[in-house]
Amino acid sequence: MKVMSTKKQREKIVAEKLANEHNRILYILNESDYYDITLDPAIETYLEIFEIYQSKYVEWKDRGFPTVQKITNKNGSTNSVKHPLAHQVEVWTDKKMKALAMLGLVNKKIQGKFVGGKPLGEEEIKRPNSKEIDYLRQHQEKWREGGDG
Repeated sequence: MKVMSTKKQREKIVAEKLANEHNRILYILNESDYYDITLDPAIETYLEIFEIYQSKYVEWKDRGFPTVQKITNKNGSTNSVKHPLAHQVEVWTDKKMKALAMLGLVNKKIQGKFVGGKPLGEEEIKRPNSKEIDYLRQHQEKWREGGDG
């Protein structure tokens, strides 16, 4: 029989993962030149969602990833239902992905082709060259000024 971790041990695991995720998000945003102080509230929201997700995930993992739970109703019949932790992990995964999208860290065109944060078949994430960024900025400035061309 597997020994379950204590609540204090799970909290320590979640705290470590939260600190690592905070550093990872800031690193990605800084390296992509996307970080701006106005993103701080969105980053905090994402980290709160990430913390809840991790606490549910660690608890579910500690229990051996049960997918169903037996419930006995008032009539005495027993039914299998989706395990509450499995459901919570699914819900918070969706919220986590939405928060990442708000930070601009989800590429919807190639979503699902990533494992562990890296594209399959590539060693590292490639940054666009500065020429493309300059073109984008010129285009944005053109429309901000209300110019025609």
